Amino acid sequence: TFVGFYVDAFGEVPAERIELDGQSTTYHALSENLWRQMTESPNCGVSCYHHQSMVMCNAHLLINNLLHDRLFGTHFAPANESWLKTVNEHLLAADAGGPLFYYGTQPDAVEPITAKRSVGADIWALFLMSAVVPSRVAEWFESWQGNITYGERSARVTVTEDDAKSEFSSDLLSTSWAFCLTRELGQQRRAKLLRNTLRDQIAAGVELDPLLSGLYLLGECLQPGSFRSLVMGARENSHAEIV
Repeated sequence: TFVGFYVDAFGEVPAERIELDGQSTTYHALSENLWRQMTESPNCGVSCYHHQSMVMCNAHLLINNLLHDRLFGTHFAPANESWLKTVNEHLLAADAGGPLFYYGTQPDAVEPITAKRSVGADIWALFLMSAVVPSRVAEWFESWQGNITYGERSARVTVTEDDAKSEFSSDLLSTSWAFCLTRELGQQRRAKLLRNTLRDQIAAGVELDPLLSGLYLLGECLQPGSFRSLVMGARENSHAEIV
């Protein structure tokens, strides 16, 4: 995803080859390989480990398929529909309240790992998917509002103790993702309340920097639909979605 953004900005890849753990590939080969995994996988997604496909990780692939197609004329994005169908039909939690998604599938299957749900994973995935299916994300986000604690002049997302202890997420990180999402969706009142929670922390310096300060800056810069325009291209009809 980030190599694709680099190509879009500068017209060339940052390096000819991606070298990692003794393996070497190119951005094009990696993008095609991941797309091919989507088309061949029983759950229509790609896996980080143990053949489990995660909502937040595949959100990156949805974006990269769109980016690579726009930049290089490939036809990867139609595969996005099948993964989104897996999310809609199998990875949405049935009960109201709490985390929205089961954040991964069982190995080589569409059925969810029901023990794994996370507010931190939700909000990360929701922001990324807002570039691909913004109207659907807006609906999901409305049903997710119970995970935001509102004060008179502030709002914050609270993650579980386990997520915080394992450093998978934190209250500030999830609040930062929510700030970015509300700015992207044009929900300015909510964005202001979330920003108020983050502002003093950012000014004083935060742990896990520069991730949190980077998200804060992104939220400050975003206008409604900006992230989608970055992915789809400025001339793309902002209302066209792959669903």
